[in-house]
Amino acid sequence: MASIDEKDEEILKELRKNGRATLTELGRKIGLSPASIKNRIEKLESLGAIKGYSAIVDPAFLNEFIQAIIEVELLVDNEAVDRMLYNISRLDNVIGVYRKTGEFQILIRANFKDVPQLKEFVKSLSVKYLGKNMKRAKVSVIMDTFKEGGVIMQERKTRRRRRR
Repeated sequence: MASIDEKDEEILKELRKNGRATLTELGRKIGLSPASIKNRIEKLESLGAIKGYSAIVDPAFLNEFIQAIIEVELLVDNEAVDRMLYNISRLDNVIGVYRKTGEFQILIRANFKDVPQLKEFVKSLSVKYLGKNMKRAKVSVIMDTFKEGGVIMQERKTRRRRRR
């Protein structure tokens, strides 16, 4: 992996918080000229430190009211699993696919319009992969999101009781 300096790290941290920050805003926060920021961002892109740019979208605006985490326990871990993960990654409602340690080696984040669509997704995974690559799956529904993509989603105000 190519090395980056402290200024590059600062740029990455700022972009992670706000991918739409202007070169001028970044320069002001980091203490560099906009031209220098632009050059550094181009370098970071070419190194692969910046993988891409996207918006954090409220799934409700896409009629996706169910956000779920599907954890998969594998029977084996081989090239067929890599193909399975690639195929799952290509599905529109899938937000993230991760290989991890622990009892369940795969984590899938996905959004669905309703519970029947979630059930259909899990059923299709089972039909395609259960007994082949997949031993079992565990589904959890996300109840509330507080931070997503480095952005705090909603500020919670603590309620103070008034003394009477």
